[in-house]
Amino acid sequence: LGKELELFTFSNKVGQGLPLWLPKGAALRERLEAFLRKAQKQAGYEQVVTPHIGHKNLYVTSGHWDKYGKDSLTSAEYYNDVTNLSLYPKKINGVEVRVIDEDTFQGFHLIPERKTHKGIVICYGGSEGSPNFEEAQRLAKEGYETLAVFMFGMKNQQKTLIKIPLEQFEDVLKYVNKNIEEKTPITVLAASKGAEYALNLATKYDEISNLILIAPSAYIFAGLDFDNYGSSWTWNGKEIEYIDIKKSSFLTYLKNIIVPIIIKSPVQYKAIYDNAVEQDLERTRKLIPAQNIKANILMIVGEDDQMWGSYEMAKIIQSYNKNAIISSHKNAGHIFEGNGVLNTPNMRIRLGGTSDGNKKAKLEEEKVINNFLNQYH
Repeated sequence: LGKELELFTFSNKVGQGLPLWLPKGAALRERLEAFLRKAQKQAGYEQVVTPHIGHKNLYVTSGHWDKYGKDSLTSAEYYNDVTNLSLYPKKINGVEVRVIDEDTFQGFHLIPERKTHKGIVICYGGSEGSPNFEEAQRLAKEGYETLAVFMFGMKNQQKTLIKIPLEQFEDVLKYVNKNIEEKTPITVLAASKGAEYALNLATKYDEISNLILIAPSAYIFAGLDFDNYGSSWTWNGKEIEYIDIKKSSFLTYLKNIIVPIIIKSPVQYKAIYDNAVEQDLERTRKLIPAQNIKANILMIVGEDDQMWGSYEMAKIIQSYNKNAIISSHKNAGHIFEGNGVLNTPNMRIRLGGTSDGNKKAKLEEEKVINNFLNQYH
């Protein structure tokens, strides 16, 4: 919407999520900043200017480092450039790591020296574009053979999260059939946009025995490339009907995206998604048909998810598929990240939850996943 109104634009050369303010947007930003300065001055505040970044010692002194932990300020190195294969560990104690380049199947095959569970666990990440290597590694260390798979951004794939063919999964299945002795069961574990992808896959591929969905969506939403806008997914060469997040109201967008960018606070996407669903009078047609899924389903959600309403959407999915299980966690956000704010190289995003709530949910998440796998995989 901001681009359509010529407020700002984006460039991949600058970085996704970093707005380049155009004249109209710059004028709007200036007016908002003037309004804020006036309100602050009337309240007795005086303005100072500080750097955008700070040394680690600053966070140690302030108490943030001890309270929130280093994980709220840093992440695995490969998250700085998820498509750079050289950043991923190739040597893991007790696990063989193979880099896979099989047409649209791009990713990793993690083989434990001592495989204690039959079948395969296939892991997908979210909109950040990662293959969820971290979870694939954790499970491989526990004796599961795993695949960490890229959805987009790699060779033979869509370069961005837009119009991704569900048929990409067929290359993964071909690899499984060719290279894995015990081919079943197949469990797909995915997070956020990856969970939306995985739920769609299970409506098409009965080979999937189990689904583990972290912060899932009940709807098919638009992709995240606003220069090549359209559905996130395609089937048989056609875009699957989607909720258009551009249809969210301008006031919702102003409050949750534009103003936070201006005042350098975390952006909040949940209201954007919620409002877009509310505005779409044909939203039921954009629901993922969970009633057609034969797989066992586990959904892990934070009740304070501020990225999108995964807690509410999990209940929608369950209403269509009574076999779906919900594991919900109070005071926890989108992916149980640190203090509820995700710091990426490009922007800060409010994910929800508290530091203690997310930490507790993260520990419980591993137990819930392991219990589900022990029962169904």
